[in-house]
Amino acid sequence: MEKYKALPLVFVVLFSLFAVLSCALAVDNSVHEAVFTVRVATIPPSDDSMTNPHYQLLGFHWYAIINYYINPSNSYSLRTSSVVSTITTSANTWDAQTSAQVFIYKGTTTKTAGKRDGYNVVSWGRYQSGVIAVTYIWYSGNRIIETDCRMNTYYRWSLSVQGGRMDVQNIMTHEFGHWCGLADLYSDADYWLTMYGYSNYAITYQRSLGLGDINGLRAVYGL
Repeated sequence: MEKYKALPLVFVVLFSLFAVLSCALAVDNSVHEAVFTVRVATIPPSDDSMTNPHYQLLGFHWYAIINYYINPSNSYSLRTSSVVSTITTSANTWDAQTSAQVFIYKGTTTKTAGKRDGYNVVSWGRYQSGVIAVTYIWYSGNRIIETDCRMNTYYRWSLSVQGGRMDVQNIMTHEFGHWCGLADLYSDADYWLTMYGYSNYAITYQRSLGLGDINGLRAVYGL
């Protein structure tokens, strides 16, 4: 898979700078990063997420319950218990929309995201500018065998709505969608869906799944 340079995109209509949410894919211990630029279309003027059925699948997914760990270490004075509560809420948002059990939180860890080590880890860590968070997926055939997520410390983070900070629950709900086997959506028409591939400071609408996000989840896990 070719590597694409991540570029921020200015939406003239919104007068806002957006950074990409990245999904990195790894095969045979070699991580391949993929960041795709968006095609300009028309952003719906109001939230249409509950009527928009769009989704895309990655082509591989877990065939087992996803046991995951959280490394809560951060430089933002965020309490461990609050970090864990927020991130598990993001995972549970997906679990609530299917009768299958998708995620099980296994506890905190000192391990960091980005290394295939048998642990599915969420942590903070440095990454390139223009990418808010990156999900690493190791897979064989159509089966995911490990996933990690790194929230990029190039940006500041918050557990509540604060200007100039990325919202942890918002971003992690999106990233856990990749763990469920969903791909990013880059059409502006899909702006209000959780799996839309761009976000920004203080945005929170991606905390809640839209119709397309739920359709994608159930295409993998059933009702």
